[in-house]
Amino acid sequence: MTLPPVIRIFFAVELSLDIKQKLAGLITILKKKSKTNAIRWTMPENLHITLQFLKEVRSEHLEQLIQNVRHQLQGNIKAFKFVLNGLELFPSPYRPRVIVLKVASHEHLTYLAERIGRGILTTHYEIDDRPFQAHLTLGRMKHPTEINVNFLTECKPPIIEAIEMKEVVLFRSEPQPEGSKYRVLERISL
Repeated sequence: MTLPPVIRIFFAVELSLDIKQKLAGLITILKKKSKTNAIRWTMPENLHITLQFLKEVRSEHLEQLIQNVRHQLQGNIKAFKFVLNGLELFPSPYRPRVIVLKVASHEHLTYLAERIGRGILTTHYEIDDRPFQAHLTLGRMKHPTEINVNFLTECKPPIIEAIEMKEVVLFRSEPQPEGSKYRVLERISL
């Protein structure tokens, strides 16, 4: 695959098709209940949990970046499980920008994001310096102050079994007018 000189990438937890289908049903309900076009809902095929995001990476550095991240994960992290549990406004209920499903018991995901970050730093790229907060984005609010979010109390997320984390997936994000397309570049087993 030929890549442009600079790409946008992210390391993430990929969700199973079954989970994406359950969450697509939730998003449909949320759309109806919200009664607004001021929320851009995540396309079900794009649902994931971001561990690290890089806005601009030179394609020529990609192989080294993958190798450095793989090195940070090998032998340091074993497969683990985590749970999605409840709707939440992110980053806070007082300054909401995003509607998310929160992740319970995410200590392992936090450690995983830190290890990936070390691999990124080794490749001489910067990482986000804010504390990692594991979440699954369902919708982004265009004008948060104008949206009545009380509809969230009327919606219950579907029951989703604990998610087994066995690999980290590196995606390329390709911005499009109708929403970004994500393509898998690499899978790193834990």
